[in-house]
Amino acid sequence: MSILQDIYNSAYAPGKVQEAMPFSLRLKERAVRDAIVEALGEEFIKRHQDDWEKVAHFRDYANFREGFKLGVAFMLEIR
Repeated sequence: MSILQDIYNSAYAPGKVQEAMPFSLRLKERAVRDAIVEALGEEFIKRHQDDWEKVAHFRDYANFREGFKLGVAFMLEIR
């Protein structure tokens, strides 16, 4: 089956991200989390973790949609 058929049939599942986040960026992310924990406490993180994950999921999906629209626009342009 083709990828287009899989997407159409809701059977396509993207694979894992091929590139890991750069180490320097992971360090920055950890520093921000540590600063939040130090300022507001671990309970704050636990209370809001689900909401942060929902925001990240929405942002990822919005970026995916934009990339998909860009890919379609490229394909239509080369016809």
